[in-house]
Amino acid sequence: MPTTILERYQRILNGQQKRFSPYEFEDVQYRKQKIQLVIRYAIEKVKNWTPEQARAELSLQDVKDLRLHLIREFIEPPIEAKPDDVYYLVEYAYPYLPRYSEEEKVLWVYKEVLEGKRRHFPAHYFQTLKGEERAKICFDYMCKELLKIDSIHDIPAIFAKTETAYAILRKYKLKILVDTLFFSPFDLVTEIYPQLADPHYWEV
Repeated sequence: MPTTILERYQRILNGQQKRFSPYEFEDVQYRKQKIQLVIRYAIEKVKNWTPEQARAELSLQDVKDLRLHLIREFIEPPIEAKPDDVYYLVEYAYPYLPRYSEEEKVLWVYKEVLEGKRRHFPAHYFQTLKGEERAKICFDYMCKELLKIDSIHDIPAIFAKTETAYAILRKYKLKILVDTLFFSPFDLVTEIYPQLADPHYWEV
């Protein structure tokens, strides 16, 4: 099997064959192995890259040139991936490569939203329990790194007035948290910091 899939891939690269057979990846038992073999061959034999170099440098154009778009449809992209991201193809082929932590991935996405590299967060990004964790990471980062709030006990004074709270959330691209996940700024803050639920913190 390894030889035949790579022989067919080589024929595709040489222009002798347009694409893989529709049945090539039908067998789920061998699908992942076949895809990994093709990607590794493309990276190591065609590009002469290391896996680490490939993850850093592989581009969408490379994927097209290497005809890897023919197998891309069989790899589900991570929720963080933008349409032109292809790094996850390398990670699929080399599962042992070090991965970013969940917090690092969330902050990478959030910073790209802040910088305008992304128009918005990925669809359904803040849904489910995992989405709530992402919301907490983003809000905590906003408070500590962007607003420079020294103590979380200062947060209620800032978010007690609804108009002010919404203005801050809009400015730092997190109003979506109230729009889709929490009922109000108060609910947002107290869900993330339960110790701030005491009403005396919210006395204006």
